[in-house]
Amino acid sequence: MCKSRSDALASTPASRRRSPSSSAAASTTAASSTSFATASTSTGPRHTATTTASSSSSRSSRSSQAAARASLPSPLLLYPFQELSAATNGFLSKRDPSAAYWRCSLRGRDAALFQLRALPGLTAKDASAALASTARYHHASLAPLLGACLAGPHVYLAYQIPSGAATLAACLQSRTASSRSNKDTSLNPVLGAWLPRVQVAADVAQGLDYVHTHANAAHGRVSPSTVLLVPDPALHATLTHFGASQFAQADDATAAAAAQSDDVRAFGVLLLQLLSGEAEASRHRFDRATKEFARVSVLDTAAEALRTGRVRTWVDRRLGDSFPVSVTEKLVEVALRCASPDDGAPDMAWVAGKVSKVYVESRAWEHQLQRSDGFSVSVAPR
Repeated sequence: MCKSRSDALASTPASRRRSPSSSAAASTTAASSTSFATASTSTGPRHTATTTASSSSSRSSRSSQAAARASLPSPLLLYPFQELSAATNGFLSKRDPSAAYWRCSLRGRDAALFQLRALPGLTAKDASAALASTARYHHASLAPLLGACLAGPHVYLAYQIPSGAATLAACLQSRTASSRSNKDTSLNPVLGAWLPRVQVAADVAQGLDYVHTHANAAHGRVSPSTVLLVPDPALHATLTHFGASQFAQADDATAAAAAQSDDVRAFGVLLLQLLSGEAEASRHRFDRATKEFARVSVLDTAAEALRTGRVRTWVDRRLGDSFPVSVTEKLVEVALRCASPDDGAPDMAWVAGKVSKVYVESRAWEHQLQRSDGFSVSVAPR
């Protein structure tokens, strides 16, 4: 039996009944809700744009943080001996003859691995402390130390080495007897021009100045075999073996602890080798007066050349005559003051300042030379 509308209403619970006023209120509320929904819909694009900008900002911030973390130096490691053995094929890989290191890859990084005599009584705890101390210092002219390994009487030090790098010793040793002749035209790309040589000198001087001034330490192993020449993106030089004195004995086991004055003197000799092209600090030379060979140091030949005004003929013949003689004489004077065993060694800060000034003068000389197109000078052969 069908119920009437009134019966249906009567059977509806009171809580579900609506009065006309309630219906009106509900309609008003619904309208308000509809209006709010419409307003929300209309502001959607602005809200989306804000959210998108916020997301982009967050992604950019995360990217910046990731880049910052990537730029931080990795912690220095105490490598297991087995890892170094595997990286060097059981230490059977060919070592660089000019510096006696193995070129290998350690945990995805190109490395130069050096074997040195460990300090007496050096423990793993001592090595960890030395690594932590070395890790505090960073400079563009210092090859980063990656880690160390103690193995019996030896300590192995791994330095990061850029691709294509070569030691200064290797470049100097590439000079043969034929390169003494003016007929030699196969110039080394690094040592075949004046400005790159001064760049190398400035980089090494600044690196040593940083070691002395900021690290308050001595390098202890300054020589052409510890200077890496890196060709890309622009030629620059870096020093390996920074921190080695905390792990290893000096090359001469009887030598005293490394001193900053020794670094200055060693830099003076290195600078003279760089200018003269001599691979060794001393060599045998035939004495026409005595008809015998005598051992002569690069320090002696440089002093004689400066005293007699023959620096132009003393400089490495691979440069031809493409170098400023007056500027070169200034650099020889700095090198002799550093290397002289009789005089007190100057501060490395003073040396770095003098070499930097020579570099600026050399840049000006090269710039002037490039502007002098069509201008030629004929000079007597050296």
